[in-house]
Amino acid sequence: MNWVTRHMKMSDMPSLLSWYNNEELHYTANAKSFKPYTLDELVTYWEEKLNRPNADYYLILVDGKAAGRVSLKKKNEYVEYAILIGDESLYSKGLGTEITKYFVDKVFAKHRAPSMVLEVRKDNGRAIRCYEKSGFTITKEFRENGIPMYEMKVEKSKIVNKCT
Repeated sequence: MNWVTRHMKMSDMPSLLSWYNNEELHYTANAKSFKPYTLDELVTYWEEKLNRPNADYYLILVDGKAAGRVSLKKKNEYVEYAILIGDESLYSKGLGTEITKYFVDKVFAKHRAPSMVLEVRKDNGRAIRCYEKSGFTITKEFRENGIPMYEMKVEKSKIVNKCT
């Protein structure tokens, strides 16, 4: 599969709108209540996010077409990771795992954080398998808005760094 990532831009918002308005996708990846967006609302939401000093957001492009997004938020003790594949035709093809492994290597090569952490719905087996293949392990169970969730973590000291 031919994929690249690049920093997100405001001009990417129209590509993301259908993902944000897909209720099934929302409840696969999110514990918050579903709220459909207009393009103007999505632009306003992302204007604030893209200006956060301790976060980086990437668009995933497959064969030149927007396919998903990644976020990296730098916390004091770790980097928080999130990925969303918005193009359903790419599910279960290994794309999420390839990209997650790439970002694990990239984060540990670039940042001083000793670990990466993420949150995932307990019922999202496809995502959990992707994260486990990328070195993450379940560290905690909790509930968010009544939804059973896992916290997963990968530690730099346990990963062989392939990124130079």
